[in-house]
Amino acid sequence: MKCILCGSDNIKLYYLHKGLTKKKITPKEALCTGEIGARGRYTDIYKCQKCGFIWQEFSFTNKELFSAYEDGVDENYFKQEKQRINLFKKALQKIEEQKSPPGNLLDVGAGAGLFLNVARKRGWKVYGVEPSSWGVKTAKRKFDIEEYNGFFENYKNKSKTFDVITMWDVLEHFSDPIRALKKVKSLLKDDGVLALTTININSWFSKLLGLHWTWLIRIHLWYFNPETFKKMLEMCGFEVLWMGSQTRWFSTPYLLSRFTGKDFSFLPNLVLPAPTNDIIFAIAKKK
Repeated sequence: MKCILCGSDNIKLYYLHKGLTKKKITPKEALCTGEIGARGRYTDIYKCQKCGFIWQEFSFTNKELFSAYEDGVDENYFKQEKQRINLFKKALQKIEEQKSPPGNLLDVGAGAGLFLNVARKRGWKVYGVEPSSWGVKTAKRKFDIEEYNGFFENYKNKSKTFDVITMWDVLEHFSDPIRALKKVKSLLKDDGVLALTTININSWFSKLLGLHWTWLIRIHLWYFNPETFKKMLEMCGFEVLWMGSQTRWFSTPYLLSRFTGKDFSFLPNLVLPAPTNDIIFAIAKKK
């Protein structure tokens, strides 16, 4: 076993597998909002002793993973629509400090098209790539947005390059994140920018919860911290322009249900920030 980031074979077990034996992955486990029961189930997690990069042992084949994403139906996604819209507006404001509309924007892992709809209203010409048939159909029905129904690995667009490419919480899902980032680079214009988020395993919240951290789930294959995230971006030909933490807002019933798996719909629908510091947000350009 070798680290994909630095090539070292000085690898040690970081977390022993918990609550999971190798078995077929289900569509519910592959959703954006995730299956409650999937939280806290993962296989062995390893850490490179040289560069600090962390990853999970694969417990399924690419074919099984692709099938789970294709069949996913995320009925909970729009329960936080208002909060997601506000989050996307703030993300676009940060992007537009580097690149302003009009221009071509591609969202990788576009889901049900909510982000693309927000971006379109701000003057961007939007495109999306999404493996879930439900996501693609919902984007068309709800927002009249056409998305490519398939996997980014198979996406071809020889006639077009993009001013902005976004990847919201998707890099950790790729079986080969380096290949994915190199493909992003090939699709960006020379002066284009990449904006992306991923989970931060060095956050105070991750350290507090340890092996019970919310984002330790089997579809999260790679676990970054700001240093390893920057290193991978640079290795793939990017220069990081800005990096910070992204705070997300949730209604109290929704947030509590995500953490506990219990029904809290009887509580007042208060919207509060989750200052967990466990989401890294970066903007980069081609070197």
